[in-house]
Amino acid sequence: MDTLNPSVNPLDYSRLDEIVQLIKAELSKPDIRLLNNRAVQAKVFQIPQVSHNMAELRRTEEALRQEILKKISVLIHKFQEHSIDVTLARAGILSDSRVHAGSSLEQFDSLDFDLLCLDAKERLYMLLNQYDWLKDFYRFYPQHFYENSFQFVDRIPPKKLHVKVKVVGLGIAGSLAVSGLKKNGVETVIGYDRRARNGPRSVTSRFQNASWRAYDIAEKMLDDESFQHLVQYQQRLNVTYDDGTSVVMSSDRVQIILGDAVDSALESAERYGAELCFDCDAYGFLKSGTEGKTEEEDANDFDIVALFAGAHTSSLVPGLKEEMNMHSWKDLSSPCCLWLEVKKSERKSAYTARDIENGAEKWHFTIEAARNSKRDLVRVRDNLIAQHLWNLRKFQEYGDVDNDREAEEKQHEAAMKKVESLLNDLEEKKDDGSEERYDYIFSNAPDNEYNRAKLNAAKAKGNVVMEGKYTVDITIAPKSMIDSSSSESAQKLLDQFGTTVLVTGGDACVNPNPMAAYGATLACEFAAMLVHLSVAHGHINAIIKGMEKATGNVDDDLIPRLQELKTLLNQYYDTRGRSENYFQWMQTLICNLYSLPAQVDATTM
Repeated sequence: MDTLNPSVNPLDYSRLDEIVQLIKAELSKPDIRLLNNRAVQAKVFQIPQVSHNMAELRRTEEALRQEILKKISVLIHKFQEHSIDVTLARAGILSDSRVHAGSSLEQFDSLDFDLLCLDAKERLYMLLNQYDWLKDFYRFYPQHFYENSFQFVDRIPPKKLHVKVKVVGLGIAGSLAVSGLKKNGVETVIGYDRRARNGPRSVTSRFQNASWRAYDIAEKMLDDESFQHLVQYQQRLNVTYDDGTSVVMSSDRVQIILGDAVDSALESAERYGAELCFDCDAYGFLKSGTEGKTEEEDANDFDIVALFAGAHTSSLVPGLKEEMNMHSWKDLSSPCCLWLEVKKSERKSAYTARDIENGAEKWHFTIEAARNSKRDLVRVRDNLIAQHLWNLRKFQEYGDVDNDREAEEKQHEAAMKKVESLLNDLEEKKDDGSEERYDYIFSNAPDNEYNRAKLNAAKAKGNVVMEGKYTVDITIAPKSMIDSSSSESAQKLLDQFGTTVLVTGGDACVNPNPMAAYGATLACEFAAMLVHLSVAHGHINAIIKGMEKATGNVDDDLIPRLQELKTLLNQYYDTRGRSENYFQWMQTLICNLYSLPAQVDATTM
């Protein structure tokens, strides 16, 4: 099979299953199974059908972006017809008592039509800037560069964004989103999570760490305090040149502990003023009902609701899984194990590194950091307590077999003693003023006899404090946005959530892979996409409100054009999401097939 069926959607199950079969065959080759996971990825993306599918998704995404840019160009031209003189006055080239460089242009009721058009045009430029499309827009539509060359978009005074966004799930994606929404001026931001803010089994309790490269996104979403905290553990590479000299270079990845990253993002959101709700009822985020609602009560609906509630998001309410069109390959689920080691560090400054064993089924992925944060150890302690209570409940329910309860008590006591000792060490100040640090070493691996031997060897050293097992399923949602244009069943979901646009992303669409690669980054990508869309809605809502106030002066097609633009931007979220989800799905698929025994007999290929 050299080509894929061109009439089939790139994320249709039949198209994806063709790719699954191709990769199964590729990863059954003995020489491929000796490589590391990164090398396997490089080999797999050389398969024409695999790369073609990615390219097709990106081409569709770009075609829609070009359509959006074209629509914005037409709108800016129409607004410019009425606002040339006040645009020049805004830039200080002409004089007009109504407008100057610092004018907010917020009073719609008292603004003349030419000022409304100036505000509308500026908002469209700010929308382009939010998406980082301004440079391309000027290149494809150069007339707008020349008409606007005397005004820098970054100097336009801030404008209010009367838009309401609800975020369900405050993990990596949700916590970053609520901070980014408020930082970027969204008026109403409410976050919900059924878990507590802190403590065992809370939204910030995840002790797993990840290799993360979305810090460029985070810088635009977090305040400086939280951002600087997240990037302190940037990975380093030692590079040796032919002449024997060497240099330490910064990698494009940062080591983060997931619970710590969530905590930092929530702190940023709280400082910006987001309304965050924890310990929520499982369905507290749904609209209570629509019958008998007044227009004023309906006005309390949200412009956008984002569902970032993890891998089980599609099961939140009936009908959501079907609308997201979830695909899965249950025969390719991969059992995995994890463990965390902590010990007193010999290092005196921040340090992070990765350790990887190569080879299918035999691989492990370890991220190590020399840390000095008490709250990371407290998080480990919280998890130890939660895990111990869970195990005790199981003994109570199923009974004690082979004195397992006694072994559990001893193991828990030893781990707690280790963590408490490290916490006490952090309290002590050395005579030379240096800080105590501890090594935080987190490992993932396929759950098999070979890797269980590694875990047992680590436990023999006395530093393992947490261990666990989990299963990675192969799933993907071809649809990550639902709006009123979707279907009748989609409209029912929108009514349930009290919104006109429902979006998902991150783990809700694709399960992350156990190599800690791209899962947290994907979550950040979707958080940024939500911010872009929300800001766009805020600007377009404001323009429409202004045009509605200016009855008699507005071209008949202006408001419909603006509504169409909003719909296209909704669709762009979905289209961009498909591209991002496919890439993550590929990583998880490759990792699972790399973890399992060969799925195809290599001698028959």
